[in-house]
Amino acid sequence: MEAVALVVCIAVVATIGIARDARRRAENSTFSTYDTGRNGYRALYEILGREGVPVTRFERPLGLLGGDAKTLVISDNGGAPPVSVPGRPSAEMRQLAAFVTRGGRLVALDPNLGGGDDALVGLPPTKKTAARTIATRAAANALTTGVAAVRGDFATGFSFQANAKGSKVPVTALLRTPDGLAAIAYPFGKGEVVAIVAPTVFSNAYLAQAQNARFAYNVLAAGGGTVAFDERVHGYAEDRTLWDALPAPARLAFWICVAVVVLALIEANVRFAPAIPVDPPDERDSSAYVSSMAALLRRARAARAAVERFADDAMRRARRRYGAGASDGIENVAPRIDRDEVRAALAHLDRLRAVERPDERTLVLAAQLNSRLRKDLA
Repeated sequence: MEAVALVVCIAVVATIGIARDARRRAENSTFSTYDTGRNGYRALYEILGREGVPVTRFERPLGLLGGDAKTLVISDNGGAPPVSVPGRPSAEMRQLAAFVTRGGRLVALDPNLGGGDDALVGLPPTKKTAARTIATRAAANALTTGVAAVRGDFATGFSFQANAKGSKVPVTALLRTPDGLAAIAYPFGKGEVVAIVAPTVFSNAYLAQAQNARFAYNVLAAGGGTVAFDERVHGYAEDRTLWDALPAPARLAFWICVAVVVLALIEANVRFAPAIPVDPPDERDSSAYVSSMAALLRRARAARAAVERFADDAMRRARRRYGAGASDGIENVAPRIDRDEVRAALAHLDRLRAVERPDERTLVLAAQLNSRLRKDLA
């Protein structure tokens, strides 16, 4: 029953943990192709692959972006601008600008664009707007073919007069809300930049909308070649160690385990108090009985009675062995005994019986003589 109860408790705890983890993942869903939550891009990644668009997850520094990648997708990483994220050196931003200038395509999805080093790739700033859930097509072009309106969480937008920094060609409006432009595209060098202020447009929650899926396909498949999703901004990095990949609770649990092991080693090797004697076992052998009976007989001064018992036992065996009567004494039995040592032992026991106050030595001698006669007279 205890084992069953333990298994049930473990199952309950595991179920609660899995449910809490699932809820936490749903609440903290990120715009990553690994994420299957509401905000994740897992559905987009699989749909593109199913439609024949070569896709890959890029988890290395931007300077190592392979030549086969024609489109790089950088999405919101949880509040900071996704392109010039804190900690990303300006050198990488210059490499990103060089990638676009050489003919690559950058697709940036974030509500807060245009800050920091975003200007290196010409991104204009966004402004806060009223919260909207629908953006309509702003202009008819290759990227908006078959798209009338898309759904998403629109809370910022570009100005209707937005211009790309460093580009002489005006931006092309793709999507708009009543408060501003929600998606724009503009050439940069030999490449192109597409900026969308609502990353949820491509998320698992909204990609089931046919026009959202159509818009995502138009934007990502337009450049040809491989579409690479930057997963480094979401914490997935090939150059990270296993320790770096562990979440903070797992690291804390590791150090707690180390502390427990250290305390256990100290407790096992350093004595802080006198040793506690081990209680004797409850089960006793025959020696305990013999010792207790000996103590009882000693206190009762029963040595003479014990000697008489040894002598009577030996005489009884001698009478039975040599056919004497029960009332015959040593003087009548001794002549019939055919062995001198047996006769002498019986006579010695008879003399010990006559001792008025036998000591322990006499008692032990009587016991030894009786033991020997028990074998000889068997």
